[in-house]
Amino acid sequence: MRNLCGTESDYCEIYNNAPEPGRALLNVSTGGAGPLAVISTPLSRPIPVVSVSIDTSNMCNPKVLLTFTSLISLPADILVNLNFVIVKAVRDGCPQAVGGTHTFAKAVRVLESESFSFQYCDCNPAYGNTTYTVQIEPSSLISVTAGLTITNATLSALAVETL
Repeated sequence: MRNLCGTESDYCEIYNNAPEPGRALLNVSTGGAGPLAVISTPLSRPIPVVSVSIDTSNMCNPKVLLTFTSLISLPADILVNLNFVIVKAVRDGCPQAVGGTHTFAKAVRVLESESFSFQYCDCNPAYGNTTYTVQIEPSSLISVTAGLTITNATLSALAVETL
């Protein structure tokens, strides 16, 4: 039995072997950002937090599950609204946002840390080396106090072949 790959009329034959459903690839990367200054006007460009690359060129009908986790350390007396997006670039091509906006909003009076995470499934990934980057969008705001940091940021990409 052959698996379909790409368009419905194409058959997937990788190195003359049909792949088995359930074959998986995993890649994980870590990063962070900060300490960030007060951001009272829109940023001129996004702030990258963490990136991961995964190559699905030898997979048939893959689905890629992205999982982002982080620890956001907040200084005392801060009002924050951070908008995170995932940007996807295929084979050094033009990056495009995928998966919508994920917002972390908080007002605190004392020093604290909060965990923040989200997932996104890229059910139609392009075949080839793809880089996913989580970044803070220019529409984000940090009021009153500088010093917010994003630590222990982890982005994992799990690609699994499906029928």
